[in-house]
Amino acid sequence: MKHPILVSCTATLLASAIGAGLFPAHAADATPGNATVAAQDTTSQAAAAKSKEGEDRNKQREEAQKNAVNLSTITVTPLRSSLESAQTIKQNSRMVVDSIVAEDIGKLPDNSVADAMQRITGVQVAPDFQGETASVVIRGLPNVATTLNGREIFSGVGRAFAFQNLPATAVKDVKVYKTSEASLIDGGIAGLVDMDLYRPFDFAGSKVAGTFTKTYSHFGGHVDPNGSFLLSNRWNTDIGEFGALANVGYSRQHYDYNAVWGDFPKVLTDGSGNPIRTGSGNLIEAPNGFGADYNIGDRTREEFNYALQWKPNDSTEVYLEGIYDWDSDKYNQPYYFSFPVGSVTPSQYTVGNNCYANQLTGSPYEGQTICDATSGTWTGNTYAATSTQAHTEWGHDIQNSLGAKWHGDRLSLSTDLSFNSTSFEEQTFIVDTFLKAPITTVWTGTAGNQQNWGLGGNPQTDPANYYLNGLFQDWNDQRAQQWAWRADGNFDINGDFFQYLDFGVRYADHKAEYHGSYDISTPPPGGTGAISLAPNPANQVIARFPNGYFCSEPTTSALPVTWLSGCYNFLTSNADAIRALYGLPAGPAAENPGRYYQIDEKSTAGYAQVGYGNTLFGLSFDGLMGMRVERMQRHLNAFSYDASTNVYTPLSDSTSAPVYLPNFSFNLHFNDQLQLRLVAAKTLTYPDFGSLNPSISLNPGTINRAGAASSGNPDLKPIRSNNYDASLEWYFGPASYVSGGLFYRDINGYIQNYTTDVTIGGQPYQLNSPQSAGSGHLDGAEFAYQQFFDFLPGILSGLGAQFNYTYIEGSTRSPQYIGGPMTQSPLQNVSKNNYNAVLMYERYNWSARLAYNFRSRFIDGFNQPTVAGVYDEVKPANQVDFSLGYDINKNVTMVFNATNIFGANLHEYWGDGDTRPRDIRYQDRTVGLGVRIKM
Repeated sequence: MKHPILVSCTATLLASAIGAGLFPAHAADATPGNATVAAQDTTSQAAAAKSKEGEDRNKQREEAQKNAVNLSTITVTPLRSSLESAQTIKQNSRMVVDSIVAEDIGKLPDNSVADAMQRITGVQVAPDFQGETASVVIRGLPNVATTLNGREIFSGVGRAFAFQNLPATAVKDVKVYKTSEASLIDGGIAGLVDMDLYRPFDFAGSKVAGTFTKTYSHFGGHVDPNGSFLLSNRWNTDIGEFGALANVGYSRQHYDYNAVWGDFPKVLTDGSGNPIRTGSGNLIEAPNGFGADYNIGDRTREEFNYALQWKPNDSTEVYLEGIYDWDSDKYNQPYYFSFPVGSVTPSQYTVGNNCYANQLTGSPYEGQTICDATSGTWTGNTYAATSTQAHTEWGHDIQNSLGAKWHGDRLSLSTDLSFNSTSFEEQTFIVDTFLKAPITTVWTGTAGNQQNWGLGGNPQTDPANYYLNGLFQDWNDQRAQQWAWRADGNFDINGDFFQYLDFGVRYADHKAEYHGSYDISTPPPGGTGAISLAPNPANQVIARFPNGYFCSEPTTSALPVTWLSGCYNFLTSNADAIRALYGLPAGPAAENPGRYYQIDEKSTAGYAQVGYGNTLFGLSFDGLMGMRVERMQRHLNAFSYDASTNVYTPLSDSTSAPVYLPNFSFNLHFNDQLQLRLVAAKTLTYPDFGSLNPSISLNPGTINRAGAASSGNPDLKPIRSNNYDASLEWYFGPASYVSGGLFYRDINGYIQNYTTDVTIGGQPYQLNSPQSAGSGHLDGAEFAYQQFFDFLPGILSGLGAQFNYTYIEGSTRSPQYIGGPMTQSPLQNVSKNNYNAVLMYERYNWSARLAYNFRSRFIDGFNQPTVAGVYDEVKPANQVDFSLGYDINKNVTMVFNATNIFGANLHEYWGDGDTRPRDIRYQDRTVGLGVRIKM
């Protein structure tokens, strides 16, 4: 559904800009216009010849761009220069592109590449459960292709790169391609993100640069170091010019990312399972249980990249470059929870006035009016427990590339051979401990949009109240590698209409392999007795482990009283001794065939596209017409599972299918300042490797929850999309522009994950598996504004502002749940309203930036049906960040950074509204002080 007001406002904005652009431009205000820019670092995407009458103007544009992105020229006003560089990339690109450019060597506007990307128009980010920005979506879609220096890069067995793995200090710029052309690799219906690293020929001569900061995390409670060092030089010799660059980076972070949650909403019952009703006969909803999930860890990241360049003559360049990054993370994930609802009759409860139709499908009470409870107290034989998950994670990403470029008078050629290698491993060791009953659970309501609860009398603070329950082990090992070769060319046709031809081929062999363990909870020796009410006294924790087992966990506004759980160091240091106590062999758990898969994808692609241009009614225009053709051959090895016999059987599956991806663009230049873009293209995204594994992995249930099962789907098809974009861009000064755009995505086969209640082997499980949805769409509008207010008097002339806004709506036809009826449902991850507002200042050696990021609520995922529906919604932590720099001299800058100044937190809800909080996640606040040098 279109929004008339939105479309009308956007049309009015565009019409006004066209009107302004048709008036003669003042010479002092003119900016470079529209040369073709490299979409990747290959000559096939280099600027092509335009019509004869425009050749001189295009040469000036190309030279302006080269100067703009050459960061060695940024000495006096790095912030302004970085914005001018990003503006030049946007203006001169052949596609719809937005970017960020480092203010200076080693300085993007945020601490990580993932964090910095949230400042780009149309890009939204979200944290993972360790408080680190890990999810990056473009216009609401997570299906993003990633390249480094124009070459595909990925992490683990995923198709995309983990942006948090790359320190911001290593990056020169990040470009987000929102529209596609034939020379770009496929794989992202949302778009493509290309990250550029420095090369020695980026600098006029030698370059030495370094950064060092100390950052304090409010919840992490530590001061951690971050640093980088870059060394580069170039030399003229008898056999040509050589350049060499090396860069190293190091970052460490102690973090404490805590969440307090309420389990799924259900009909409130007494201890016999009979529903409790209000005086008017309505049903009552209460959370199934209450809990906390903390993540307390120590993460280290290291990075090294190098680049060697050789120009034997003016027309030839040979290069060798690569990057290595390493990630190590040790974190303690303690749980604390109580599940009284349905086990005992509440002794007290209150009910609010938020009532609605019960949406639990298949329930005898479906459709009846149900109201949200607002507090409650339960006393009796209920299950309350703590649990410590001791995680150890490590991984790496490696890419090396050898290539050459040559250009003649009319023909340019390039070739590039790259090798990617990546791995990620995780080991988890868990011991559950429960509290002796009777237990009183006190839920005081949802003030602060969070579940506020505790245990009456605080038994969780006394070590003598805890007894051993299950031992749970898990590990996974994921590895992937890829050989990729591409050759590209550009031929200058130099015609009156057809101006140049891009062409190329690419071959890639991508292998991914995943191994995982059985997930089984092993009971302690002698059993648990009559769990909770009369536990086995031999398994009292302090009887088994008299010293050093327990650690106190942090308090929060939702859980103001501390609680005890196993210490990370105790569990990891005594893992084999604890295994022996539980009767298990030393070492990790056995491998589970249901969690194994091996996939080999061989893709062969070729493309050709022509650049055209001429004049229309005295206005110059240009554009692209092209086609990319690819054949993907996939071979899968895995195991199928027979629930009736509990037997895994090897299976193999192969697929091979061609894809055809045409593209067309038209750019109309009203003058050097104002231009209109129209773009249409077909794109696709292949299913994630893990989503294709047909086997089932089972994690048996516990006393409080059904078992967890997960399965892939080998029948998943690529997600296909027809993309249409229109944008109008007015560049009215250096680092100053206004742009507006409309976009529409016609999507078929969008893949979404669903959780469904199933029975396997006579036991209840909640099965999580992906399904291809039907047809759907995503559309919206974007607006961006940037300007420095040079016309203001005196000290105020250093002020500047950035603002961007994206409106998105989308839906798809999909089953309400697996096997359920097809319905029109919203797309996951799509926030309707998104914007960034940045106030900048740069003058008198000072540089400052105050930034606010906003993203409205979005659907995070689809659950098993509950009384509140089948999905949950996230209200992001929209935070304010601040950075300040002072140039002591031309070589030394002092820097100060602060993130999440006002302590914004993330909230998640069951269904719509604010009356059923799922969890609150306490986002950390950081302050950092450091120095940056360059010579």
